[in-house]
Amino acid sequence: MLPSLSFSVQVRPLIADQLARGRVRVEAVAKQLNMSRHTLYKKLKQENLTFAVLLEDVRRERALAYLQDRSKPLAEIAELLGFSELSAFSRAFKRWMGASPAEYRSATEQARASQPEPELAAA
Repeated sequence: MLPSLSFSVQVRPLIADQLARGRVRVEAVAKQLNMSRHTLYKKLKQENLTFAVLLEDVRRERALAYLQDRSKPLAEIAELLGFSELSAFSRAFKRWMGASPAEYRSATEQARASQPEPELAAA
């Protein structure tokens, strides 16, 4: 990886990749970076971060993206994010955003619907 990037910027995509495969394991991320779990923790601590905080950030970012896709049921989104059940995802999402996933999805759809359509430029 590029040494000029902060370490956490290098770790985030590895977490996202594992999340997409189903289960995030710190040992697997450390192995991809050719280091021990202890070294990974130490390097993140130098940036005042923890692996758990990065995982939660990646989950939140992915959740917001997934909620844009109206065809994805909330239970599927919860599973894609590695939550054991929808209720666990809903609790986490409410902590992150102050609203349940369903409330958030509904509010963003209403906001989008109330926006005027952009005018097409004359050719």
